[in-house]
Amino acid sequence: MSKVGVFTDEISQDFEYALAVVKELGAGYVELRSMWGKNLVDLSSSELEKAKELIKKSNLKVSIIASPLFKCHLKKKEAKKPRDTYLVQEKSYSEHLRILERSFELAKMFDTNIVRTFSFWRRGNLSEEILQEILQRFEVPIKRAEEENIVLALENEHECFIGNGEESRRFLDRISSKNVGLIWDPGNAYFLGEVPYPDGYELIKDRIVHVHIKDAGKDKKGKPIWLPVGKGEINFKGQLQALGEDNFSGVISLETHYVPKGGSQEEGTRESFSGMKSILQSLGIEIA
Repeated sequence: MSKVGVFTDEISQDFEYALAVVKELGAGYVELRSMWGKNLVDLSSSELEKAKELIKKSNLKVSIIASPLFKCHLKKKEAKKPRDTYLVQEKSYSEHLRILERSFELAKMFDTNIVRTFSFWRRGNLSEEILQEILQRFEVPIKRAEEENIVLALENEHECFIGNGEESRRFLDRISSKNVGLIWDPGNAYFLGEVPYPDGYELIKDRIVHVHIKDAGKDKKGKPIWLPVGKGEINFKGQLQALGEDNFSGVISLETHYVPKGGSQEEGTRESFSGMKSILQSLGIEIA
């Protein structure tokens, strides 16, 4: 039995409709990032109460709070080019500390203890100097996570400094706190040229608390692109089998990013969910 979830905003910004699709697909969990045209951290109290009621009515559970924490520049002097922060304006480090507190509040509201974080926009390689600065920026968040009994889960994001298994291992080796874990995203690792499974996975499997599923391959020019799960170059059959054999107890969450030409996010999610389900079934794994 595998706990399976879906990013609701990769179906629709109409949250009630997205929940209905998740139920139809057969997943038991949702990952919350944005809805009704707003990032989760910017929703009003009444909107949050409405979201909570809709989730309860749908008999679904929230896997994690997919916050935009530290999707920002590491240094003030860096030029601010528009980047993808999912409907929340890019903010400074001090403002992101307020996002941290807001995300902790949301985690408690939606009955989860996992909050996502990133590692600042990538500018060059992860040097030792940059790693030390990132670790310093994480000191307060880690302390607060320990105080609030929240797991701060770093996503390996190819557009941020820590984007694959090797970089994640370097970061995690410096942090002993049980309140810090990893969101393993094989697709993001692929975009940085790493072989996600088995290479990247074997480096970080002991710290994984959550998994994102999205497949990728290369276009005719050799540029990485998102593809339906099961149609790309990532060995998801091996990856999902290994998670089971390694007694992973968290949620695997579909974040396809794939949109068919001329189609919609919902169509991409449905196609990728079907591909993921087929792989799980071939392994004899049921969806919860």
